[in-house]
Amino acid sequence: MIYKKSPLPFQGQKVGWFEDFRTMLESFPDCTTIIDVFGGSGLLAHWARRLRPDARVIWNDFDNFRERLSHLAETNELKAKLSALSKEIGREKKIPQEGVMSIKQILRSHAEKFGYLDCKTVSTWILFSGMYFKSLKEFEKEKDFYRHFISPAPYPTPDAYLNGLTIVREDWRVFFNNPTYDTDRTLFLLDPPYFFTDGYSYEGAMTYQDQSDLLDLMGCRNYCYFTNSNSAIVFHIKEFEGARQVIKKRVGVNYSQGSLDEFMVYRHIKMNQKEKELETACTRYAREKGYISIKLENTGHTGIPDRLYLKDGRAIFVEFKTPGSGRLSVFQSHWLQRLEKEQFTARTVWTIEEFKELII
Repeated sequence: MIYKKSPLPFQGQKVGWFEDFRTMLESFPDCTTIIDVFGGSGLLAHWARRLRPDARVIWNDFDNFRERLSHLAETNELKAKLSALSKEIGREKKIPQEGVMSIKQILRSHAEKFGYLDCKTVSTWILFSGMYFKSLKEFEKEKDFYRHFISPAPYPTPDAYLNGLTIVREDWRVFFNNPTYDTDRTLFLLDPPYFFTDGYSYEGAMTYQDQSDLLDLMGCRNYCYFTNSNSAIVFHIKEFEGARQVIKKRVGVNYSQGSLDEFMVYRHIKMNQKEKELETACTRYAREKGYISIKLENTGHTGIPDRLYLKDGRAIFVEFKTPGSGRLSVFQSHWLQRLEKEQFTARTVWTIEEFKELII
């Protein structure tokens, strides 16, 4: 069974993206590890596992969604009570004060009985669209509740929802700093909280600097990145180097925000074999001449040259390109110019002969 949406409500889950996601995965046939870095509801990881059973799929439970799932039966019990209480009230209508007091009592009793209240799910039932509370105390302070669609039907039991996943809960940077995943056979699924989010619907909200750091770390990796037209990051994505596919959808959000465009941006990096062979041959030659060779990777700086060669006080930065066809990206050109400005030797090399002249 493939779930087309998560078993519990979750803001930002990619309902409606399944077929596009399937197509995206088909363009990464050689990937053996798929990492859902910002986990969310686990929906992307669930899809990846069902569509690519041959790959290891890692779900980073960034928002501690498993805790909500573990209390799903209790949440269904609460859902039935609130549905019965509010069934006479029209959808999106304000709940009368006597109803508000009754709801607060039901929430208190539920929290006392089970020692837990799924505040995010309850928020989708009775708060103004787009609002999320984190605690019972916040519900008790609120004066107004609204009757959203609270069906008496229970949420589905997630028996097989997380089957086959490797589940962890780590800071998102851990995956980019792990050399095991620094390979063209790893695919990063990236659906981060947008930096304008107030954090109420996420355990760890992203800052603008976080988003900027993420873009840098994405530079030399396979990725599938989700964003929307309310996020300024979308303008940076359009400038990102390398081949990519961009898919756009118009989606409804809520009554206060109306609709917006969502984007799925993905890129498959596979270093050209001739470029690899050139880099290997040049590095072997440099070592024969007594140079120290340093591979510049995992620096967090998109476009920085491939290698640094050191000898007798000389520092030479080299960007290798496929003979006859390789082209510099905007970021690569920027770095070469910047290094030259700082009085370093920084060159693009297409042939072994060019490299030998440089290394003299």
